[in-house]
Amino acid sequence: MPETKKEIYTKSPKTFTEQVDLLESRGLNIENKHKAEKILTYISYNRLSNYWYPLLKEPKEEEQFKEGSTFETIFKLYQFDSDLRTLTFQAIEQIEIAIRTQTIYHLSHDYKTGFWYESSDSFKDYPNYVQFLTKITKNVQETKQEYILKYHRNYVQYMPPSWKAFELLTFTNLLSVLKNVKNYKQIIPIAQSIGLHHSILISWLECLVYIRNICAHHGRLWNIILTISPEWIKSPKRPWVDRWENNISTRADSKDKVLKIYAGFCIIVYCLGFVNPYNKYASSLIELFNKYPQVDLNHMGFPENWKEQPLWTKYGQSKSQKKLEAAAKKAMKDSQ
Repeated sequence: MPETKKEIYTKSPKTFTEQVDLLESRGLNIENKHKAEKILTYISYNRLSNYWYPLLKEPKEEEQFKEGSTFETIFKLYQFDSDLRTLTFQAIEQIEIAIRTQTIYHLSHDYKTGFWYESSDSFKDYPNYVQFLTKITKNVQETKQEYILKYHRNYVQYMPPSWKAFELLTFTNLLSVLKNVKNYKQIIPIAQSIGLHHSILISWLECLVYIRNICAHHGRLWNIILTISPEWIKSPKRPWVDRWENNISTRADSKDKVLKIYAGFCIIVYCLGFVNPYNKYASSLIELFNKYPQVDLNHMGFPENWKEQPLWTKYGQSKSQKKLEAAAKKAMKDSQ
């Protein structure tokens, strides 16, 4: 493709009133201009623009809204995405804690010491090991966590054992440890703890870290393409889905089918089934979708029959739905 000629950016800052007027001039229906201005006072124009992009006419570069587009719809999409991030962040947190626990447990027992992570012999790539050790040492030095301060008051070794030190690691740091372990067999039980073959563990965790970071930094989760895509699981240990790619959307520079956020939801639901069998993530997602009917699930990669997929029929029902279904089965059995 020919290189696009760059221009000097000359746009001036606009007042909140001018921002509302600009949207209206582009064909957006704004029923309550005062409310719209108030919203833009606390949620930036640029942030909200992520949610009106699908409402623009083609070519979208002209920034003209389709007939019937409303500011209220845009704000509802924004609210939906905020709720979606909160729900998803809390779900991934449970998986992160489980992986951290499994990593500490199995590697500490493999090496028969909690200080295994200080030895370069535990890792395959020395530069990555040095980078990791520098990071975790800095965390220990700077933390004000009482359990680390208490450890320093009582013990000679400066660095704590992994079951203390690893609580200071981010999910990204933890993933770097797993990617760098010398013996791949050491991650087998960690992968098994969430129903995976060890060959796809890293792929799934990379995707979860990507989604988690979007949630943590208040990015847009709705309608995203998974630029870090998880590998397909060939032999699931629990109910799964027939497919997770969005056949409608494909990248212009690739023949591969694009994975949208639906694939991320699937792996979260699947992993949580092992980590916390009583979790409500799937049923809470469905409740959220029902709360915001204006959200087009196809834009997130959901296939038409997604609710009929084994993964979602198992984990997508609320307790009340399950009780009703159980009562109906019992009544049918009693009548026979």
